[in-house]
Amino acid sequence: MPDYPERQLPPTPSASAPGAIERNVVYRIDEVKRRMGWRDSAFRAACRNGLRVHRVGKRGYVAGLDLVAYITKGGAR
Repeated sequence: MPDYPERQLPPTPSASAPGAIERNVVYRIDEVKRRMGWRDSAFRAACRNGLRVHRVGKRGYVAGLDLVAYITKGGAR
């Protein structure tokens, strides 16, 4: 039987680790906060500073395109 090196899996990100934002995806508010590493107050500040939130019933969503636009125009400080 040949000797193969032991395979190592990449580390799993922690639940609080920021994640990538894709332009063509719509995110729930809690997912945006988790991926950006924002708390409630930071999210509310982003909304006051121009981040667009789309409401469907009682749920809120942020389009990845809107989040990228907010960040790249200097809204996130």
